Amino acid sequence: MTTSPHPTTSPSPAQPGPPAPAADWSPACVVFDCDGILMDTEANWARVQRAVAQRHGLAYTDAMERAMMGWSAADVATAIADAAGADRALVHADVLRTEEQTLTAQIVPLPGALETVREFAERLPVAVASNSTRTILGVKLEQAGFAPHLATWVSSEDVARGKPAPDIYAEAVRRLGFAPAEALAVEDSVVGATSAVAAGLVVVAVPSVPDGDPVPAHHRVVSLTDPAFRSLVARWLG
Repeated sequence: MTTSPHPTTSPSPAQPGPPAPAADWSPACVVFDCDGILMDTEANWARVQRAVAQRHGLAYTDAMERAMMGWSAADVATAIADAAGADRALVHADVLRTEEQTLTAQIVPLPGALETVREFAERLPVAVASNSTRTILGVKLEQAGFAPHLATWVSSEDVARGKPAPDIYAEAVRRLGFAPAEALAVEDSVVGATSAVAAGLVVVAVPSVPDGDPVPAHHRVVSLTDPAFRSLVARWLG
């Protein structure tokens, strides 16, 4: 059996600790990640990766799952195809087909997610920036009830480069009509937070793997119901 993709295929994460915003800073708009922040779809995404990897003779390990957390379908397909010596386009199609087949109506918001999005949306424009494909992202946001509260959402297919490049967050903020420094990003992964920091947003990290690699962010909280996060929201929204 072929070994799993080497970690060097992973996009390089940025180091944590971006410069802090001004003490009186507050957001003019908010951009949320989707998977792992708004809804618990990371487990399904891992199952998709495992199924595709195994079909191509790769051993899917916990280390591989962690390394590819937050990756786009295109990046996952490239890593699997290169490790297996397979055609990238065929593996990419396999990844997309498998994800579509496993996506069900049982998509539910994570605790506090829908309430938080609604709360911000009542006062500020809100977007979602995700490495999902356009179709799958739309299905997830509609099924989980977030779509009516969003001004826009940006997928990996809407920009030249997915996360960890800054393109997705830069495009989301552009659509909302603000400068990156005026925007708040809420992220759970190193890949996603690296993207938001590189785009110039202020980042709140809610790590989905608490004992994983440090997530670069200006603020770190345990969950969207964490009193520390609720205190930040109260301060920002007045």
